[in-house]
Amino acid sequence: MQRKRVHRCLFLIAPAVACAGVAFSQAAMANKNLPAVGNAAPELLLTQVMQAPAGTKTDWAALHGKVIVLEFWATWCAPCIGEIPVLNALNASVDPSKVQIVSVDDEDPAVVQAFLKKKPISGWIGLDTSGKVFDRYGVYSRPETIIVGPDGRVASTTMRPESLNAANLLALANGAPLKPAAPNAATQSQLDQATAQAFSDQVSKSATTAGALFEISLTAAGHVEAGKEPETHLMMRGPGQMDVTNASATVLLNMALGIPATRITGAKEIDNALYNLHVEAPNAEPKQLASAVELAIATGAHLRIERQTAMKDAYVLTATPEAAGHLTHPPGGGAAFYSTKRQVLQCLNATLSQVAGGLEKALEMPVVDETGLDGMVMDTLKIAPTDVASANAALATLGLKLAAAKRPIETLTVTAEPFPAGAHAAN
Repeated sequence: MQRKRVHRCLFLIAPAVACAGVAFSQAAMANKNLPAVGNAAPELLLTQVMQAPAGTKTDWAALHGKVIVLEFWATWCAPCIGEIPVLNALNASVDPSKVQIVSVDDEDPAVVQAFLKKKPISGWIGLDTSGKVFDRYGVYSRPETIIVGPDGRVASTTMRPESLNAANLLALANGAPLKPAAPNAATQSQLDQATAQAFSDQVSKSATTAGALFEISLTAAGHVEAGKEPETHLMMRGPGQMDVTNASATVLLNMALGIPATRITGAKEIDNALYNLHVEAPNAEPKQLASAVELAIATGAHLRIERQTAMKDAYVLTATPEAAGHLTHPPGGGAAFYSTKRQVLQCLNATLSQVAGGLEKALEMPVVDETGLDGMVMDTLKIAPTDVASANAALATLGLKLAAAKRPIETLTVTAEPFPAGAHAAN
């Protein structure tokens, strides 16, 4: 088992936006959804392959006899960017007739091409705009490295690029088991510096004052472009520390305060403006911090936020005695998001309250957590939209269940307030 990584990015389908990226500080996470070592690798039918010879095919028949290093990444993922120098050096050292590195991304080709002009990546760039390759491989976090042997079988799902070199990949190509390379201080230093710089560049979009003991800032990030979904990214760095970029006011309230998007209503025009939110308050009491963040969003975006509570039909999330055994207690925070397109609820070190919020998105009904349990869920649940039977079938694997009930539900109505004379809206 190699050295634990400090940072991990998570790709999520966030409420109210088509694609969001989430990163938070934590130890490397075991992902039981990755293909098992020794099994045949899932299909690798990419939408497009850049930087490869014309006519290149990526089915396993065409790639037979080669070691394939699949690096799942994204342009918004700071740890992925940190690994680019390591991957480029690795690519330069291997025999291309024996080993091929394929960096797999699911973003728009234009986004990837623009990124590569600034930060070149050697090797092939595989585009998976449908997300089907990510789904087949069970990849929910980035960076994720999966190595496939010359026989088309999975050789590793745990070794990072810094654990690879020309010698151990060549040995795999010649039929030997894959073993991690000895730690290389220079490679690790290069990785750490590049990752730190990538995080610094990401945070700089929303941070304002270096070394602040307590800071909340909201800055303008432009407007939603016609016909395009904003690329909203969330980075959680620890308790009371987060950065959200390119988010609408509704998404900010959802992501930063944990208010389910289904409970936020208001005029659509309030979500035309995009913002960056930076929070640096590691010692703040959570409820007080939530109030301060809400004030920052409301004041900066010039919104009126009104709360109403009423008895409504809802689902109550409860736990069986087996549930505690499925929960983990890792450091740091997590998230849960439901993808209507993929029909999966991704629980990434998510509290049960966050799981309830994801279920609420899936079922389009309020979901109240009454489990009374601490701990977090790390799992991907297949749930059909608005189908409570499907949800209960998936939750049963975690010792959880939903039941219909009536509960007092708080909702937020968000409306734009006129800007005072001399003030200007974000542009």
